[in-house]
Amino acid sequence: MKKQALTLAIGLTLMGTQVQAADFTERATADGYTLVEQKGAELAYSPDSGVKLLQVDGKVFKDMNRNGKLDAYEDWRLTPQKRAEDLAKQLSTEDIAGLMLYSMHQRNLKPELNDEQKKMLSADHVRTVLNADSTASNEVTAKWNNAMQAYAESLPFAIPANTSSDPRSDARGNGVYLKDVTGGVSRWPSNLGIAATFNPAIAKEFGEISSKEYRLLGIGTGLSPQIDLATDPRWTRYYGTFGEDPALARDMAKATMNGVQSTIEKGKDMGWGKYSVNAMMKHWPGDGVGEGGREAHSKYGKYAVYPGGQFNTQLIPFVDGGLKLTGKTKMPSAVMSSYSIAWSDDGSLGEKVGSAFSRYKIGLLRDKYHYDGVICTDWCVTHDVPKEVGKGISTAWGVEKDTEVIRHYKALMAGVDQFGGNNDIKPVLAAYEMGVKEHGKDYMDKRFQQSAVRLLRNIFQIGLFENPYLDVAKTVQEVGNPHDKAEGYKAQLASIVMLKNKGNVIHKAEAQSAKPVVYIPMIYRPEQENKTFHTYSPAHWALPVDLKTASEYFTVITDKVKELTAKDRNGKPMAAVTDIERLALAEAAKADMVLAVIDNPTNAGNQFDGLGCDENGNFIPLSLQYKPYTADSAAVRKQSIAHDEGENRSYFGKTARIINATDLDSVAYGRECAAKSGKNMPVVTMVHALKPMIFSELEPLSDAILVGYGVSDAAYFDILTGKFEPQGLLPMQQPKNMETVERQFEDTPRDMECYTDSEGHSYDFAYGLNWKGQIKDARTAKYAVPVLKK
Repeated sequence: MKKQALTLAIGLTLMGTQVQAADFTERATADGYTLVEQKGAELAYSPDSGVKLLQVDGKVFKDMNRNGKLDAYEDWRLTPQKRAEDLAKQLSTEDIAGLMLYSMHQRNLKPELNDEQKKMLSADHVRTVLNADSTASNEVTAKWNNAMQAYAESLPFAIPANTSSDPRSDARGNGVYLKDVTGGVSRWPSNLGIAATFNPAIAKEFGEISSKEYRLLGIGTGLSPQIDLATDPRWTRYYGTFGEDPALARDMAKATMNGVQSTIEKGKDMGWGKYSVNAMMKHWPGDGVGEGGREAHSKYGKYAVYPGGQFNTQLIPFVDGGLKLTGKTKMPSAVMSSYSIAWSDDGSLGEKVGSAFSRYKIGLLRDKYHYDGVICTDWCVTHDVPKEVGKGISTAWGVEKDTEVIRHYKALMAGVDQFGGNNDIKPVLAAYEMGVKEHGKDYMDKRFQQSAVRLLRNIFQIGLFENPYLDVAKTVQEVGNPHDKAEGYKAQLASIVMLKNKGNVIHKAEAQSAKPVVYIPMIYRPEQENKTFHTYSPAHWALPVDLKTASEYFTVITDKVKELTAKDRNGKPMAAVTDIERLALAEAAKADMVLAVIDNPTNAGNQFDGLGCDENGNFIPLSLQYKPYTADSAAVRKQSIAHDEGENRSYFGKTARIINATDLDSVAYGRECAAKSGKNMPVVTMVHALKPMIFSELEPLSDAILVGYGVSDAAYFDILTGKFEPQGLLPMQQPKNMETVERQFEDTPRDMECYTDSEGHSYDFAYGLNWKGQIKDARTAKYAVPVLKK
């Protein structure tokens, strides 16, 4: 259907309101929704939803509550704040309770909703939905979005779903989200890799491109960026941060969120617009200070400690970065609280409860820093603690003994608006009733409406009430287009750090007729199990790069996996560590170079089942070296700073468990091959890094070292073969040894003695090499200065 209505000079009366006929076009789309185009706002609605159009003052509006008149929340000419306030007053307690829910991970997306998703939207009134599908094509994702929005629009008030996602642009092969799906998105370095560029303009561009891709996939909120200071080198979530330096993290956080939230048209910041995404900076007030480097997803890492007295320094990326955006959106529309309990002997950091329940920590954000956006808990903080690993997920630190209802109530009273990972409306309604008994109905209604306004404002400001639907063909065409992929790849190249280049092994490309022959040793991974998520992977030997990609650059020779001699848990053949036949020395001597590709040392366990603990729940150290490490030096705490009653969380005298210790063997064998080759055969080590590591084991075996943080194999190879000059800088220090790691304070940035290599280079913050030597430029002049502290 196509209709053209010309503006009339005579007045019409509609529902007692003086109006003019509107000038607009209306047409049915191939995707099943109706599109209305007019000056001022583009509208879209499902013809089956019951929503009709209103013509007022020469403009067209959607009658979303079907009352035949224009309500303030339906008037796109008003500010998001005024519209949110109007709608919040109309909503029932149940409606608002549903807005406070943040769904569990939605996987296995289909073009139509399943019954569970319909129930989530209708019975539980959920409107914030987490898209966690790792395999759905761009086309299927867009169709699922349209199906969800049409269903939501058919419900009272027609409140759109605000879909969100964790980061999905990671370029490494085993990133959070798989990329080998139809379409995919542009691929960028991790946050740590973007930090390694030392270029906030790249962070801003990443924000702009990723937000456009998100909106074209129906995603209106990013569960990002992660801007915790990574001041403990052992922390497993180091990878997702902008590093340990407060000034660099501040600038990267600000640039990323400016790019994510502001829609740019012809180089001009338009503020909120069609390509804007709500940023949810996390994890307030910083979760990178777990004692011993442990992670707060599990009970073993639930305590944050501040032995250096740097609590306020941890706030710098948040209060001087996120809360002071230079773009028109001014500040991030959402904040996620951390899991951890801030430990203080004198109570100066509040009650010993997780951040979502801490009136001190949430109060700082609300009262001292005047933040009035959405505060969302991290996932599962209100869940009951399971009796054993694998029987559920809970991160209710400090409130384990409370009921689920009381946890919701305590978070509400602390100032939280939304509960991550909860699809169930019942405990929120029960918490409301608790508040009515304690404070009265008027108080609780105002408290609920306060959160409702914040939550609704985020949906209004990105235009979902006007048009939540996607042009599926446009999504397929534009998401991951060649330009955006090229920009992401340039960022990957700019992020790789060259630590060592003895004898200028890596240099500008020279003309050559044949591809070099390169020996790439295989690496071994033992069997691994995640009891929480019930996943399992058998032990295996494998080439550590994509062979097809590597073959475009080199003639690859490698080892041979022998007959498998071990059995997995299902009795099927599985590789043992001895099931490898290394390339014979005579064959390896035919290579022009050894390329050893390894991961940084990886500790056994995972952040959900627990890290820094053994199978009996005893505390053990987290190590940054491949070789066995026993924590028995004088630098190791014999009494932990933080503890449950009657507990000592010290790991003194215990030994760490590294699952990829044999990676070092690959480099050592490569060195042996080079030494016995009878020719000048360099050994280049390529590190897939997630955090700092001890280079004293690795560096003496290597002629050159490249380190990347979430980049593709091709990007390493372009650097290695001299097609692109390295320019990345270390966004953190690399410690001299594990004793240095034990001496450093979990909360204090850049407080370690750094490793110095055979060439006399110190692997300190802001260090990196190019073809000419150590990089000294405007970036190092700006950031390689005394560390910023508060």
